Amino acid sequence: MRFFSNLFGQAKELTKLGNAVANIRKMLDEYEDDKDPFYLVVSSWICKVGVVDMIQKNGWLPNYVVYVPINGHQTKMSMGEVQLMTIGRLMKKVSDYGDADLEEKINDVLEGGPAFYEVDSKLPQRLKEVIEHPDFTL
Repeated sequence: MRFFSNLFGQAKELTKLGNAVANIRKMLDEYEDDKDPFYLVVSSWICKVGVVDMIQKNGWLPNYVVYVPINGHQTKMSMGEVQLMTIGRLMKKVSDYGDADLEEKINDVLEGGPAFYEVDSKLPQRLKEVIEHPDFTL
């Protein structure tokens, strides 16, 4: 019985990760249309909670696979691809924004430092639920 409990628990965690990836993608796409750094800050929080923490908690290696809902299809991605699509893309946009203070804040959020807790305390619960739901919209 424990085998099935672990199996379903793992599936639930992978679904949360997939949803987080889909929502980071949506946030960064929105940022491309509206250069508000809010999208970058919220994306960094989702990256920390929905990607970094999930991968560490579950010990998933870079070649471990997850299915991510993108444009109505389940897209197969390795954890390495997940990190490039989320954290890598986020950091590229932060770098292009050209604000050293913002870059420092984003890095601190990703590392779980004081900026993470500052952002976490200001986010409404509705935004925090993006990890659970791929249909998040602003």
